[in-house]
Amino acid sequence: MALQDSSKEKYPPVKVFNPYTGKEEMLVPKKVWKIRENLKMGQFQCPHTGRFFKAKVPIDYPEVN
Repeated sequence: MALQDSSKEKYPPVKVFNPYTGKEEMLVPKKVWKIRENLKMGQFQCPHTGRFFKAKVPIDYPEVN
């Protein structure tokens, strides 16, 4: 029996372009980090393929490790 990580569920989803499906989707990032003063990036996982991709997230989004 696999345990689910419920800590990721408390963060709101972000509207991002999924390069593997070619569509915009609402996804919760697996990880968020600050690049510069006004730029944050998030690592997302495609729910269809399982592959990871990076996209910008809003600057006021909390950092996820």
